[in-house]
Amino acid sequence: MPFVDFGFSILDFGFGEPRIAAFPKSQTQNPKSKIPCRGQASVEMALTLVTAIVPLTLGLIVFAEIAWTYHALATLTRQGARYAGTHCWQDDSGSNVVNWMQANAPPFPDRPQLASGGVQIQVSYWTHDPITRQSVPFSCAGGCSPQCVPDSVTVSISGYQFDHFLTLLGLQPLQVPPFSTTVEMQSGGGNPETAISSP
Repeated sequence: MPFVDFGFSILDFGFGEPRIAAFPKSQTQNPKSKIPCRGQASVEMALTLVTAIVPLTLGLIVFAEIAWTYHALATLTRQGARYAGTHCWQDDSGSNVVNWMQANAPPFPDRPQLASGGVQIQVSYWTHDPITRQSVPFSCAGGCSPQCVPDSVTVSISGYQFDHFLTLLGLQPLQVPPFSTTVEMQSGGGNPETAISSP
């Protein structure tokens, strides 16, 4: 059984007086002095959160949204070019392609800017000159017909600025570079939406 010191000595079988054992100074101090200062630890934790963890978290969110937006715009450009290449020419501005891209854009934080004009969609049709080996803008008086078939089409997206959380971090809006995709025309003057193809 372990020995427990209660602070008093036992009688020496009648040969001496009871003796009181003296406590060391370290055992007589206030026990509250051994408890760490919890207020100081709370302040240090708050400073760590404000100066390091919160900005790091916002930075990760910003990076994730930039990557998400970049991938969405690149995908939309390729899909728009594929749609334009498989649908007949209707006008110089490619309004049918622009409307389709605005309605079928993949989700991303600033998707409404496609309809409001914050993100510009340009559709350019080209005809190739085999002699000069140059591409010139295509134009035709008719609509969807075998007489109005360009050689290629370019779909581009430009004018987008990413500013989510950047103002909170004291940064300027990020100008996203334009996206562009060029494909050859594959419709041959046919209209796949009506299932009517012209020779």
